[in-house]
Amino acid sequence: MQETTFRPDQTSIFGQSPAADVATAIPHLIVELQSDNDNAYVPALRQLLEIILDNHQNKDIALKYNFTTILHVIGVRNSTDDKTILAGAVTESMILNIFTSDEKQSKAASICLEGLIEENEIIRNALLTNGFLQKVQQTFTNKSSSSSSSSQTSNASPNYLISGLLDIILKLLATADDLQPISILIPLLNEMKSSGEKNIKKKSMNILSILITNGINSPSSEASNEKESKIQQLEESNRQKDEQLRQNVESIRTAEERAYVNEQLKIQAEEQFRQKDEQLRAQQEQTRASDERARLSEQQKLQVQEQLRTKDADNQRLQNEINQLR
Repeated sequence: MQETTFRPDQTSIFGQSPAADVATAIPHLIVELQSDNDNAYVPALRQLLEIILDNHQNKDIALKYNFTTILHVIGVRNSTDDKTILAGAVTESMILNIFTSDEKQSKAASICLEGLIEENEIIRNALLTNGFLQKVQQTFTNKSSSSSSSSQTSNASPNYLISGLLDIILKLLATADDLQPISILIPLLNEMKSSGEKNIKKKSMNILSILITNGINSPSSEASNEKESKIQQLEESNRQKDEQLRQNVESIRTAEERAYVNEQLKIQAEEQFRQKDEQLRAQQEQTRASDERARLSEQQKLQVQEQLRTKDADNQRLQNEINQLR
């Protein structure tokens, strides 16, 4: 489905005197942008951008309400989330106007976006990550396809659009920290530097030169770096696994040694227990023997006592008999 954007006619919003009404509306929109009303924030920003783009040829408005007003709005809030949302709103509106079929409007939007790129890091980062480069890639592809074809098609990207996009890429190269995402355009830039309009060739060569100077000469550089990083991660993971395996083997060996030592200690303990049990049984046997000897000795004692008693009784009886005989 083709993307569309609703851009109401100036007179339908600002009446029969759009310039006067615009001058009245802009301060009101700026107040809304500086307020804490999140619901009004993004719509007000969009409307302000539309006004600026639609009135870019009005010198009075351009001088009085400079594009840097938008940048000021971006900086007035401290929340990172708010700035990110705002950057998305700004770039979305600008990109839609850059890709319009109106050449003047497209050029004005490109120039406006270049100014935002130069002065605001959040805008730069948004353009590198929000799909803008992929849209540029598709546009360059359409241009390259139409250039290689003998017949021009209605889908061919116009030179003013290509030139404006190349200017934006050059501005990103001059201001952004991470240039690697732009490498996806290298194959198409190589094609455009060899064919097409002179200005487009020159800009394409300038972009390629800057990329090469920064060590980016292939769209696969990022993939190679990512692949190398993954290889290093896998190697580190394997090293950690090998170390873990070594530790596990060492732990098993230590556990086996401990188990062997424990088994030997168990055997020794059982032997000591057996010996003590033998000693106890021997002591018990000795005690029983001693008790038996004591019992026998007591019986012998009783027998001797009984014999002595009987002997005493016999002696007494004999003594009595002797006494009677006298």
